[in-house]
Amino acid sequence: MKETRVFPEESGVNGWFETNRYKNRTFADLSQLQKDYDYVIVGAGFAGVNAAFRLAELRPDAAIALLDCFPVGYFSSGRNAGFIVEVPHASGLVTNSKASLDDYRWRYNFNRSVIARMKKIIDDHALQLDWVKSGAYKSSAIPESFSYIDKGAKFFDALEIPYSILERDELKERLGTDFYLRSIYTPNTVLVNPSEVVRGLATILPQNVTVFENTAVKEVKEGAVPSVILKNGTALKAGKVILTVSGFLKHFGVKKADRVFAIHSFGGFTRELDSAEIDSLGSQIRPYGTTSAHPAGATVRLTSTRRILVRTVIRFATYDNISEERLNAAKKGVRRAFERRFPSLAHVPFEYFYGGYIPFTMNSQPFFGQVGENVFAGAVGEGAGVTRASTVGLYLADLIEGVDSEELRYVQKTFVPSYIAPEPFRTIGANARILWDNIHAKIEV
Repeated sequence: MKETRVFPEESGVNGWFETNRYKNRTFADLSQLQKDYDYVIVGAGFAGVNAAFRLAELRPDAAIALLDCFPVGYFSSGRNAGFIVEVPHASGLVTNSKASLDDYRWRYNFNRSVIARMKKIIDDHALQLDWVKSGAYKSSAIPESFSYIDKGAKFFDALEIPYSILERDELKERLGTDFYLRSIYTPNTVLVNPSEVVRGLATILPQNVTVFENTAVKEVKEGAVPSVILKNGTALKAGKVILTVSGFLKHFGVKKADRVFAIHSFGGFTRELDSAEIDSLGSQIRPYGTTSAHPAGATVRLTSTRRILVRTVIRFATYDNISEERLNAAKKGVRRAFERRFPSLAHVPFEYFYGGYIPFTMNSQPFFGQVGENVFAGAVGEGAGVTRASTVGLYLADLIEGVDSEELRYVQKTFVPSYIAPEPFRTIGANARILWDNIHAKIEV
């Protein structure tokens, strides 16, 4: 492994973080750092937090440190669109997926399991969160995208997943816009403020887990007694180290971690809508979330805080961090997508605008497993980040502790990213694919 020179950087202002009720919660001070831990987890997103919960459950006597470069819930775990999906993704920016129907059943069961697990933790601690099981829409604004809805219906039929097909008039009543022509609705998706959920969960971790935020790690040294070197030079010894830093894994010299690539996507949050503006959307309007039927299209959320989030504009992440130029250039596209869908709200400004980082692999499989002596790592490989990352974190803990199960054996067998071409072919191919998708998505972008 090697010392990283690439650390996550700021990209705009994350509206989910700014509006989450645990924003001002404080965690441990760096003065509380010990020299030795049984486990050090680097990356306090959904994978890292779930790994910490599971390790604390399996080893209540262990000393566990959970570190994050930013405030917990500020970076990619808190920058998604807030869909905790039960149904598995069957399409997306995947060019070589060979998943079978049985694989999708596994994904469906994993998703249901981790959602139930998180919900039990939340309920057991009476944790107050923006967490609503209100379902999700996948909507088309052009007839050319109806085929995605038809394929989705066949897929859900095969997996016996409940759904309904909605047409324009009913969609207008539910979504407050006549932009969409047809949608497929699945009732069991949970809509959340993702920053609030991951940060809230971090506040109720067991007492043997200590959370340190704003604590960047520059190097992990494998060995009989591995160590974690902080950016400020402080060294921590550990029994085991877990890296859950998404696509940034490759910068630590993890073998084959370059098979995890990423895209950048951008989100704009309106200010809070006033009562007249909410009423203008319709009498039946409730908080909702819809993705586009076309994989390149925009995602829309009407949040419980009476804001509209539009996330769109996809760019390939040749470099993991988002430049100021790229961030500013995306604003026009996000604004156009908002005004296309809500022309009567064209006067409403964005209060927050940010760039997000979404990891992928060519076959949509996560990166998972042991990467060095007493060092383990995981990263998701598709857009359904919350459930997949949570699964990765839970089973990394089981792998480390030797908790055998049919599920873990399946994970070890299948959570293997496929080969992807090196640079410059990677960027050339990705940009060509994104351009092609944007052309065919038309107004759905």
